[in-house]
Amino acid sequence: MSRSRLFPKLFIVALISHSYSSEENNGIFQSDIGDQMTIGLSDTGYKSVQLKCGSNSMLVALETDEDFDGVIYTRGNFHDKTSACFLDPGPQRGQRSFSIKFPLDQCNTKKKGETYSNTLVLQHDKELIMPGDAAFHLECDYSKPRDVTVNANLHNEKSVTSRITLTDADPSFKKNKRDKRSTIENKTDSVVLTQEFLRGRMSPNI
Repeated sequence: MSRSRLFPKLFIVALISHSYSSEENNGIFQSDIGDQMTIGLSDTGYKSVQLKCGSNSMLVALETDEDFDGVIYTRGNFHDKTSACFLDPGPQRGQRSFSIKFPLDQCNTKKKGETYSNTLVLQHDKELIMPGDAAFHLECDYSKPRDVTVNANLHNEKSVTSRITLTDADPSFKKNKRDKRSTIENKTDSVVLTQEFLRGRMSPNI
């Protein structure tokens, strides 16, 4: 592993291996680590995350702040490792830029009205979620119309709002009051969340 971890890997395995759910439960890691260890909102491990909302897909480009040899996947797709939903960059050294594109009707993407959402996990170990890992809740909102003039005629077209929220890599987390501070939104089809933005907004004193 390229990053120093807070705990030895074997200790982590002993501590939380019982918390993995079976593939019958959609392959989601249901952590129940209580007060022993928490994952939390991480403002390290990445430099930027860009979401591009397409007409039928989400495209995410990530840049890490160190060489990365972990895995990137949409929540709930860790075990089945479907190609569109799971990215394992392999042992390439010096790699810090990655992209993953998945259809709006796959990879556990949820639809509410005209808003599509999914959560992308950046996991530095190939097997375990640990402190320092991050997750990003992605939203593409196609619900707001806009007026566009074409050939002197007024047409009603859909505009896109793109949104990224830093969230807990542990899927059993409970939302807290800082969630809204870790969200960035843009009234276009593209938005970028940066480490600097988050560090400025996630101060416990805010």
